[in-house]
Amino acid sequence: MSRISPGRYAVFLAVSILVFGAAGLAKGGLYIGRHEGDTAHMIEIVLRMLDGQVPHLDFSTPIGIFAFLPVVAVAKAGLGLGQAFVAGQIVVAVLLAPAIWRVGISRLTGIAAWGYGLVSVAMILALVHGEDVAALSVSMYYNRWAWAAAFAAILLSLLPADPRREAPGLDGVFTGALLAVLALVKPTFFVAFVLPVALGFILRGAWRSLAAGIVTGLVIAAAMVALYGVDFFPAYIADLLSVTRSETRAAPGVPFMEILNGPRFLIGTVALLLSVIVLRQSGQGRSGLLLLLFAPGFLYVTYQNFGNDPKWLMLLAVLLLAHRPPRGMRVLFNADARNASAALALVAFALVAPSFQNIVTSPFRHLAEDTEGYGLQFPERAETYDIFVRVQRTQMVLAREALVDRYAQLAPYVTEDALFEPVTFLGERLPRCTLDSGDGAMHRYMADRLKEVPFNYPPEAQFFVADIASAIWILGDFAPLEGGAPWYYSGAPGVGHADAIIVPTCPIAPEVQRNALAAIEAAGLTLRPPLRDEMMLVYPVVK
Repeated sequence: MSRISPGRYAVFLAVSILVFGAAGLAKGGLYIGRHEGDTAHMIEIVLRMLDGQVPHLDFSTPIGIFAFLPVVAVAKAGLGLGQAFVAGQIVVAVLLAPAIWRVGISRLTGIAAWGYGLVSVAMILALVHGEDVAALSVSMYYNRWAWAAAFAAILLSLLPADPRREAPGLDGVFTGALLAVLALVKPTFFVAFVLPVALGFILRGAWRSLAAGIVTGLVIAAAMVALYGVDFFPAYIADLLSVTRSETRAAPGVPFMEILNGPRFLIGTVALLLSVIVLRQSGQGRSGLLLLLFAPGFLYVTYQNFGNDPKWLMLLAVLLLAHRPPRGMRVLFNADARNASAALALVAFALVAPSFQNIVTSPFRHLAEDTEGYGLQFPERAETYDIFVRVQRTQMVLAREALVDRYAQLAPYVTEDALFEPVTFLGERLPRCTLDSGDGAMHRYMADRLKEVPFNYPPEAQFFVADIASAIWILGDFAPLEGGAPWYYSGAPGVGHADAIIVPTCPIAPEVQRNALAAIEAAGLTLRPPLRDEMMLVYPVVK
């Protein structure tokens, strides 16, 4: 099958970006159906950066700066953060389009090229991270961007270019830039794929591409140091290490063995192994070996990311379509090699189709979303006038609690202590309670109370909130905690700058609260006796 016209493919990508991007923008705002905490996380970081703060240097986050710069750049032009998020995704799609275009015209043909281009654009511009839950969400949007960049880098290294369209230096520049994007968006992807990508060039003898890629990566690293200083990368590494030390967030999904052989994953793992065998038996041993080298990275990224969505299956389908051998070759079970490749591609596609159907249709479902029942997430902030959430989820306060703490007569009948251990802080036992919904209402209440008697905190006050995340400073128009973490992973980041420690009596994540309070006790702060409210304990910090 002949290669696709470069001009036609460029027009196809441009039209795809235009259609998906326009559908996202046409609603006039961002309407979120779930993961409101993740939306608040993104908003907090963007607000901090708009105020001149730099990730890792001024606040703690393991998510790279490139995950926020496009949104910040558009927001500075005057858009609300909802529209800025969608427009920022369009910026990312435009920036990645040349690499996607290069892959499509030089490595792929036919349906593999068209499908790859559509999938890549859709992943970048989606309004849901994947899986099979239709509710719209910005959660883990940076993972979608990272997958799109990873797909392009992997295909550039694994597949040789068509002899008529060879450009080894350009391939290396694109690959080095894509790997730098991975390192500065979601380093998990960089760690998983940088060595197999390098080996792909080495095994193909593409030394010019490898050299160009290394130089490009070093130039981007030097540019980051020039822009943000020599402390930027050490601070970034320290933030990444905070995740590895976290007892709750180092692996936020199912165990690794389930990624290999769990009900959702076993057929995909088998399809991957069979694909390696079919490639090797059909005379494509180098490609089979490289696919095997990429396999650990596919599984590791799936394991490390919340939701455990195996998006690599779509890449596997594209690879198999690109490697269909001539008819007549026999492989495993005496099957025709071309038919076996097509069958495995179909299996891989079928396994991941619900996730990608969700991704591809999300901007159009967002456009058609009924806005009744939505309200502004942060009406207190002018920058967020176009971000809406379901009022029922954010303002209906529901919680789980250990009823035995309220009704002692249940004690002989329950075994809750082992499953729902109480959190203690400075010798005081806290209520056993978990907030299931209504964090917006709860945090707004706390923010209002902190301004009143007996708390009386001024606008410049900074708080360390012992929970996984909190929008109290945004809702109360307080100062953001210097060095703090918009999303908690481990330790007590920024606690030395806090004017008070806020301990919710019904936190979103009790285990996170337990770890945070233990870290505060270990920090040796001098705290005054708590000021009490039924919803929180407030410990003033003695400076």
